[in-house]
Amino acid sequence: MGPYYADDGAVNMGVAAHIHSAAEDGPRGWGGNDEGFISSELNGLWCCQYHSVLIDKNKGRDYPAAMLFAWKALAEARVRKQMNDIPSPLGWVSSIEFEVFPKRLALSKIELSRSTLISAKNGAGKSVLMQIAASITDARHAERFISSSGLPAADGTQKCSFSALVTYTTVDALGKVLKLEITEGVLSRWDGMQLCLLPPGDLEVIYCFEEVRKKLDEEDDVDFLMRVLNLDKSALIALSRTSKGVLMPGEFTFSQADDDSDDEAEEPTAKKVKTDGRPYMEITFKKLGHDFSVSYGGLSGSEQVRLLLDLFIAKAREVSKQRLTLFMAEDLPASLDEGNFAKLLSALANEPFQSLLSLPPGQEKAVLDLSSGAAQMREADYLRGWTLVTPADAGS
Repeated sequence: MGPYYADDGAVNMGVAAHIHSAAEDGPRGWGGNDEGFISSELNGLWCCQYHSVLIDKNKGRDYPAAMLFAWKALAEARVRKQMNDIPSPLGWVSSIEFEVFPKRLALSKIELSRSTLISAKNGAGKSVLMQIAASITDARHAERFISSSGLPAADGTQKCSFSALVTYTTVDALGKVLKLEITEGVLSRWDGMQLCLLPPGDLEVIYCFEEVRKKLDEEDDVDFLMRVLNLDKSALIALSRTSKGVLMPGEFTFSQADDDSDDEAEEPTAKKVKTDGRPYMEITFKKLGHDFSVSYGGLSGSEQVRLLLDLFIAKAREVSKQRLTLFMAEDLPASLDEGNFAKLLSALANEPFQSLLSLPPGQEKAVLDLSSGAAQMREADYLRGWTLVTPADAGS
């Protein structure tokens, strides 16, 4: 909206657009909503004339309803902050991009939707993009880059070996660019021209990958989960109580483990301790509908993965109440069967945080339609709201 050039009054170039379409067979359909919701302001999005048309092209597939609802919530939160100075954790990570990298990657940049699936062969660059983004929150994820030596400059100094940009928007900043740079084995984070000594306070990246399943020597169950989830003990216990259990609902119990030593001198009821004498804490889990508990170590590999993913999701849900949160999962969901993978995608699409998942090879047949030559997502309820990214989409 703005003033007329020469006359009094205002010119309105905005368009009140539907998110779910007015017609059931239109772009994005009705999404299971009733006619009252479709015609209400809750389903409305104020657009410029250009974007009111663009979002409906390709039957709305390029702009899923979940994406548009998230945009609307962010825009309203920004105005609310301007009017009443009310803080909000809402935001949007728009892209992850390498500036400097010693190899040519098929995926040197990805544009993110609210819920994004990456489908790419090994070596395309999906892992390095996720790991450099995860380094925003935890520099340990940058170790693979730090171990690679930089290229020497003509004057003998060390060049930057890796450089990546993560662009995101919050209620307070539009199009903020965070630069991650590795020079001489040291990770630096830059907010514009300002060097950040600590991770940014307005963005957290939560990264789930296969390596997190490995327990270290002398770690009990509590030590293990504290390290993997990057939580202290009180937060871990609180999180286990609030977890909804998306993939494996149930109840956690924390207790000192019994000593199962074969030493006959030990009492049968003796409790297990670590080498330093501290209690060895064990986590047991009782699945919903069962009347018995199983220790974490007694769960199958697939059950452990589901439990870990549930805890990561619970953490992302809590963090997203305070700041913009990007949840990423690479190879950890690979052991899920088709039903549990579908359940995971359905759940993540309805969470308050943004999600980026690497599509496991074992799920490609169920998720992708290759009949036209180019990979496209199949029509399925659990894929609604997800956007597919491939090396071709990355524009490389």
